[in-house]
Amino acid sequence: MRIRTMLLLTLLAAPAAASAQVGEQGLVWRAGDPFVFCRYGLDQTPRAWFPVPNYATSIPMVTPGYCPLPVPYCMNAGTGWSPTEIWSYFDYLRICPQAERSGDWQGAGDGTTVPIKH
Repeated sequence: MRIRTMLLLTLLAAPAAASAQVGEQGLVWRAGDPFVFCRYGLDQTPRAWFPVPNYATSIPMVTPGYCPLPVPYCMNAGTGWSPTEIWSYFDYLRICPQAERSGDWQGAGDGTTVPIKH
């Protein structure tokens, strides 16, 4: 019974993982677009962290009310971070400095809707 349950869960999760768009260096947020991810961060609210200009050289700021460190539990110091927030924070630190400098979006809109909303 336990093996059947594990197999069923694996099969149900496979289509979701396969449909996620993965970008440069395994970036899974913002449709794998490093420009949008580094400039705007996660596409969720509330969120534990947010990027600040210069996106290539700055460290993201912690949202007031959240734990100052990327941990899931915070003793009397604020709300803990979700696994998504922790993982994305470290991806930001790993991926965004590779840009070396920040630039502006040159196309229509702000970059979050081209070629799709992300």
